[in-house]
Amino acid sequence: MRSSVTTEARKQRRGLFPCWPLVLAVLLLLTPPAWAGLEPDDIARQYGQAKAYYQDLLNTGKGTNRKSWLTSVTAFRSIYKAAPDHQVAPKSLFMLGQIHQTMFRQSGLAKDLDQAIASYEELSAKYAGNFLADDAFFILGTIYLTEKKDPSKAARAFTKIIAIYPEGDMAAAAEEKLLQIKHGAIAPDPASTPVKEEPGEKCITPQIAEEPAPPESAAKKTGLATVLPIRHWSNNRYTRLIVETTGPVTFKHQVLSGDEASQRRIYIDLHNTRLGSENVKTIPIEDGLLRRVRNAQFDPQTVRVVLDTQTTISDYKVFTLTDPFRVVIDVMSSTAPDKVAKNGGKKSADKSKKEGAGSKAPPPSQAMQAGVGIKKIVIDPGHGGKDPGTCSPSGLKEKDIVLDVALRVAKALREKPGYEVILTRDRDVFIPLEERTAMANALEADLFLSIHVNAAPNHDARGIETYVLDLASNKDAMRLAAMENATSAKQISDLQSILLDLMQNSKINESLKLAGLVQEGMVTGLNKKFSGVSNLGVKKAPFVVLIGAQMPAVLTEIAFLSNPEEEKRLKDDAYLTGIANHLAGGVAQYVDSMSLATNLTR
Repeated sequence: MRSSVTTEARKQRRGLFPCWPLVLAVLLLLTPPAWAGLEPDDIARQYGQAKAYYQDLLNTGKGTNRKSWLTSVTAFRSIYKAAPDHQVAPKSLFMLGQIHQTMFRQSGLAKDLDQAIASYEELSAKYAGNFLADDAFFILGTIYLTEKKDPSKAARAFTKIIAIYPEGDMAAAAEEKLLQIKHGAIAPDPASTPVKEEPGEKCITPQIAEEPAPPESAAKKTGLATVLPIRHWSNNRYTRLIVETTGPVTFKHQVLSGDEASQRRIYIDLHNTRLGSENVKTIPIEDGLLRRVRNAQFDPQTVRVVLDTQTTISDYKVFTLTDPFRVVIDVMSSTAPDKVAKNGGKKSADKSKKEGAGSKAPPPSQAMQAGVGIKKIVIDPGHGGKDPGTCSPSGLKEKDIVLDVALRVAKALREKPGYEVILTRDRDVFIPLEERTAMANALEADLFLSIHVNAAPNHDARGIETYVLDLASNKDAMRLAAMENATSAKQISDLQSILLDLMQNSKINESLKLAGLVQEGMVTGLNKKFSGVSNLGVKKAPFVVLIGAQMPAVLTEIAFLSNPEEEKRLKDDAYLTGIANHLAGGVAQYVDSMSLATNLTR
C-alpha cells in the first residue's frame, strides 16, 4: 500500500490550489515597465493573486520553503514598484513586512528582520494617512522591543502612534506599551518563541477519552491567555476566522450597525487575554464580505477582535473548539456582490442601477440550488501529519489508508468530463479540522467528502457507515464523533448543545441524499467481489469537520481497522481500488441525479 500511496501522491502533487505557481510565474514575467500599462483593476487582480499565493504558503506545508517566500516577496515588491499610487501599494509594503518577519522566524537571519523593518518604515513614511500606518508603527515598536532589544527606538515608534493617530485603534495598546517601557515591566513574550514542542504521532483509541487535564501554559503564570495570530479563509459570500488562544477563555460578541453596510462591525471580546507579539493588528481581507479584521488590547485583560464589513451580512455563527482552545467565527452573506468597488465595498454602478435598494431575486427551487453547476468537489483525507488517526496492532495507520483512497477517488473523478477535484491534503501533513471545511467554503466547492477509517472496542465490529452533520443519535455515534474530533465525551455534549443553531444553514437534505448514494454504492459494489461487507447505514453525528459546510457534506467510514479481517482487506490493493471506484461512483450518481432534477424544474 505504501508504494501506491507514494506513486499516486507524486502524480497528484499540488492537487490543492494547483494554479498559484503558474499564476505567480506569469505575474513575475511582467517587468515593472510592462506593469505600468496595466489598468487599476489589473493591478488589484495581481495583488489578489499574490495575496492568495501568500495565504497558500501560510496554510499548507509549502511555507517551509524559503524560495517560495522569496517568490512572494518578488511579487509584492513588483506590484508596489509598478503602481506606487494604487491603493494596493501600502498593502503590498505591509505584506512584505509580514513575509520578511515570517522568514526571520524560520531562519533567524538578521537580514530578514531588517528587511521587515525597512518595509514597515517605508509604509509609515510614504503612506501616513493609510489605515495600515499605525499598525506598521506598532509592529516596528514591537520588533525593536522584543527582537532588537532597543527600548528607546520602540518608545519612539509607540509615541508616534499616540501623537499622529490618537483616535486610531492602536493608540490604547501603544500607550500601554509606553507605560511598560517606562516602568521596566517588559517581560519576554512567550508567544514570540515556540513554547510547546510538536507532539509526536499518537494513535486514536476507540474508547471515549476522559476530560484532559488543563495544559501548563503561560496563562498559568500570568493569569492571561495569549491570543495567537488569526487565521482566515474567505470568498465574497463566506469568511471563517479562527482565533486560537493558549488556554480556554470566555468571550462575548455583538454586532454594531452603522448607516451604511460598510460601517457595520462585529466584535468579539476575549476576556483574560493578551495579544502575542506576532499578531498582525490589521488584516486586510477585502473579499467583498469583510473589509478587514482588527485586533488590539482593548484593556489590560481583554483582547478585542473587530470585523469590518463591506456588504450586508445575513448571519454569523460563533463556536469554540478545544485542544487547543480556539474561537471559530463564520460570517455569511445572502448574496454574492458583483464586484467590490474600491471605495469600501459597494456594488458596482451598473449593478446598482439594475437592482433597487433592498431588492431580492426570487429564490430558486431546492433542486436548482443543489444541482446547478455541481462541478467542484473537495475530497478530504482525514487526519495526517502528527495525527495518525486510529492504528492497527500491525502498525497500519488511518492517515495513510485514507490518503491512498482519496488519491484514487480524485483520479477516478478527474477522468469524468467537467469535474474539478481538489484535495485538502495530497501528502502526509496535519490540517486542523475546522480549516478543512473552511477551504471548501472559500473555494466555493459544490460537494465535500471526508474519508475516514473506523475503530471500536469490540473487534468483531465491521462494515461501512456514512455520516451527515447532526446530533448524535446513539452512544456509538458519540464515541465515533469523540474519536474523529480528537476530543472528550464532555466536549461532544457541549458541542451538541450549540449544534442546532450552527446547523441552520447546513444542507441536510442534500447531504442525506449524497450520503445514501455513497453508502449504497460502496456496499453494493464491494459485495459483488468481496463477501461480508456490512451495511451499517447512514447516520448522524456532530463531526467538527462538517460544521459550517456551505455545500452537501458527508463523512464516510470505509472499514474498521480494529477488525482483523477488515484490516487485512485494507492492505489489499484491489480492495482499496474497489472502495475508491465505488465512492467516486456514488458521488457521480448524486451529481447526475441533481442535474436531472434541475432540468426537470426548468
